[in-house]
Amino acid sequence: MFETAHEGMTHHAWLAPLAPPLETAAVLVDLIGIAIIFYGFGLSLVRFTLFETRIWSARNKHGSLRDVRLTLGSYILLGIEFMIASDIVHTVISRGLGDLAFVAGLVAIRTAISFFLGKELEEARQHQS
Repeated sequence: MFETAHEGMTHHAWLAPLAPPLETAAVLVDLIGIAIIFYGFGLSLVRFTLFETRIWSARNKHGSLRDVRLTLGSYILLGIEFMIASDIVHTVISRGLGDLAFVAGLVAIRTAISFFLGKELEEARQHQS
């Protein structure tokens, strides 16, 4: 009664008018995730440059390359989590089996990367302590 068929899948009829704004919101969340990753990259690049400058100028080393890796990894992880949230919205509004399979693949890959990166970051933090 509340479902419609489209390309072999069933969808709730009430979702159809919400699909365009949800798609726009999902794209915005993706862009926020990308911005977070680029911000983390920039911040890490600055920290790396300062670290290398201190080495070359023979000043005391404050921090380490591990700190730079932790910073970059943390921002990448946060950005990927935003992208996973966007992928979940795409999955909800997906119209066909092909779209659903593609989005499910993206979520699986990003989740695996997120899991292993998070694990690596945690190990790096433990070594740092």
